[in-house]
Amino acid sequence: MKCIDAIEGNVKSIMQRLNTVCVEERLDDSEYIRNMKAIIDGTSNFLKDNPEIVEEPDILLQVLYNYSRDLWQKSQQKPESGFPEEKSAIPIDSDGEYETYYYDYLYHRGLYPR
Repeated sequence: MKCIDAIEGNVKSIMQRLNTVCVEERLDDSEYIRNMKAIIDGTSNFLKDNPEIVEEPDILLQVLYNYSRDLWQKSQQKPESGFPEEKSAIPIDSDGEYETYYYDYLYHRGLYPR
């Protein structure tokens, strides 16, 4: 196994666990996305401090970003608990285009205008 595979697998595992906790705790979207960004930023800092590990860190960071967005989008599609379904904070469209925009906006700017 290459170092990049170990890093990717470890970070994805952390993201999956965070996703589970956030869904169970019904964490606010902006807080959830801010936590995912902190994981990706931490990984980026590690890769910058250890350039010998990965030749093209931007590719790994993009993979992790896409993974975090996909996890969030999947958690928006179905209720994870036995509680009655609550209305989502954002409208869910069939192609996921708005959800992608919403996630990207929160990731890069921190807050969504109301």
